[in-house]
Amino acid sequence: MRALPLMLLLVATPAAAQSGFVSVEGARFVVEGEAFHVVGANAAVMHGEAHRAAASETLAAIAADGGNVVRVWALGEYPADAPAWARSYAFRIGEDGWVEASFAHLDAVLAQARALGLRVIVVLANRWGDYGGFTQYLRWAGFTVEGRSAPPLALGAFYRCAPCEASYREHVRRVVGRTNTITGVPYADDPTIFAWELVNEAEAAGVDGEAALLEWTARQAAFVHGLAPRQLVSAGHIGYARLHDRELFRQVCALDGVDYCDAHAYPLRGPRVRTFEALSTWIDDRVQLAHHVVGRPLLFGEVGVRSDRRSIRGRPRAAWLDRFFARVIHDGAAGALVWTYLPTGGDRRPYAVYASGALERETRDLRRAVARQARRARRGPPRSRNRALGPSAGDAPLFDPSVTITRRRDPHDTWTNDTLSFDPRELERARFEGAGTYDGDPGSPHFYGAGAGSVSYRFVAPRAAPSALVVRLHASSELPGAGAGAGPEDTSALRVSVDGVALGTLTAPPDDGVGDVLELRVEAPALPRRRTRRLVIEADRGVCLYARDLEGHATGVELEWAR
Repeated sequence: MRALPLMLLLVATPAAAQSGFVSVEGARFVVEGEAFHVVGANAAVMHGEAHRAAASETLAAIAADGGNVVRVWALGEYPADAPAWARSYAFRIGEDGWVEASFAHLDAVLAQARALGLRVIVVLANRWGDYGGFTQYLRWAGFTVEGRSAPPLALGAFYRCAPCEASYREHVRRVVGRTNTITGVPYADDPTIFAWELVNEAEAAGVDGEAALLEWTARQAAFVHGLAPRQLVSAGHIGYARLHDRELFRQVCALDGVDYCDAHAYPLRGPRVRTFEALSTWIDDRVQLAHHVVGRPLLFGEVGVRSDRRSIRGRPRAAWLDRFFARVIHDGAAGALVWTYLPTGGDRRPYAVYASGALERETRDLRRAVARQARRARRGPPRSRNRALGPSAGDAPLFDPSVTITRRRDPHDTWTNDTLSFDPRELERARFEGAGTYDGDPGSPHFYGAGAGSVSYRFVAPRAAPSALVVRLHASSELPGAGAGAGPEDTSALRVSVDGVALGTLTAPPDDGVGDVLELRVEAPALPRRRTRRLVIEADRGVCLYARDLEGHATGVELEWAR
């Protein structure tokens, strides 16, 4: 049945309002003492005329599928000379140019959600440059940002930027402090609003940037709680793929003022999740950390399964979505929201769940999966049936994020006098949380290993034992995808060994795409007697090993076997 027009629906069903605020009790959500498990979706109802026109149908589709929570973005920041198409859905044009029509549309979305019995997570800012976001806040403050979005290392500047914070808070104050012009209910007094999300996909890189993120999140959580003390606040953290980021996620979740853990889930994007069993373990790790280490609910704010293909890794796409929601319920997690319900229109989107229009039939399998899990969630309160989870399991990772690559079986053996030099890309084996080789242009060719891990090289050694062994590496740390701006503290410890004999530790300088030549000299090393040997380099925070310097001179890995 076609959804009713927005205002007609509001008049027809005025009594469907929620009865109480959502609160947190341990690792679960509750409403008036009853457990509340979230099954729902992100709703594309705010940005663009087509999405706004179809808002009624989109929200009604989520409710029809059994959803109880939707997530919407109340943001959009553009410069004063923004084009006309941006003005149709921005919340501010220029730092002081507030667009009342966008606030009024948010009123209507909240009013319809209230009528449908849906609760709403309201996102207050975007870490990315889509619709302005942190990029626009930085530019208003006088920063130069190349491209659409600031890289992770540059975000530390935002978190420490007083003018950015003041501008962000002015937006927050206007949204959270608003009174709905349709219902007459102040936003802060409306139990329809499940939570305020500080930012979409917050993240940071580098020691200083991570500290700044934690401080900023704590300040803004306290600020929002001061405006709306009866509603929940979430950090909007993106989640993690590597162990170092896992610890940052834990710290964000544990902050005072952050009421629950949230993370985004696109586990099929990378190479590590290829089976249902791996997906289950991927989910388990996050639930264990949130529920049984931090002790707070975990809500997956975005769950993405590609809808532009019928099968993913040999299984129907809907089966992956079914499995995700089913595991969340099995683990007793607080819930999940699929990304994203929207009307047909424009280009096809890879993660679209079409709520209306010509393509609506194409993703009915995904909607049926959401509906099945919504029915299942309603059968009883969320509780963990997974015996592998619990306080006794501690904070040790349950999911191994590492990948292994191999390149060369033959040992290096081209010695010139007492020196052996080789390209670091010609490795035997590497195991890191991300690993590969880069051929240069731009930049220097190199091997990279992200996170904690090791790389090994085999070589044929001279017969005589060395009086001294010198190892030279052209290296830096590795902050993958973080962009320029690593601080002096963003180093990596490199532990060097040959045949299991520890030679010492080198400190790789911050990741700058250039690196330095490091040297380790060991007098009369006590190495076992063998011709074919193995050099191993272990890194605690990643490593780049460069094959050439910026002038094009060969550098790489060098061994000097003094006799």
